[in-house]
Amino acid sequence: MRELDNEREVIQRLQAGDLRAYEIVFHHYEQPLLGLGLRMLGRKEEAEDALQITFIKLHRSLGKFQFGARFSTYLFRIMLNVCFDLLRKRKSERMQEMPEIEFAYAPGVELRVQLEEAIGQLPERMRACFVMFALEEMKQEDIAAVLDLSVGTVKAQIFHAKQKLRALLAEAPAHSPLKGS
Repeated sequence: MRELDNEREVIQRLQAGDLRAYEIVFHHYEQPLLGLGLRMLGRKEEAEDALQITFIKLHRSLGKFQFGARFSTYLFRIMLNVCFDLLRKRKSERMQEMPEIEFAYAPGVELRVQLEEAIGQLPERMRACFVMFALEEMKQEDIAAVLDLSVGTVKAQIFHAKQKLRALLAEAPAHSPLKGS
């Protein structure tokens, strides 16, 4: 992902409350953040909500931004924390609801649907590492900075995610989706 041109200037304008700077940052990061949110949460509406919450939190926390860190790392960390919060909330709500009902799907479910379901079954941090690396094409060093992990841990998480996805996809019948977590 390409960094903003004159990033420091844009951030300083953000900190000064320049609405045009917010517009620039939003349009620059909207799609990568939305893609990350969609893959972490699995639902377009929740990903859009997470994006809005991320920019609200960005506005509230801009004074804390240190220029020693990359802005994209800071912004992706906010987005992931929002996603983790929403996933915890969803899990808590599920615990209070009735048992999950499994819906039957027509034969011939595409591999992409099965892959999305399998990704959704990965533990949160493992899913975050895999999504940012394989789908958002981020460097492992950047993922480590976003998640505040070592590069070795990120590599291990990606390796284990690939193993788990292979196993889940091998188990999944071609005519039905994977069960939700």
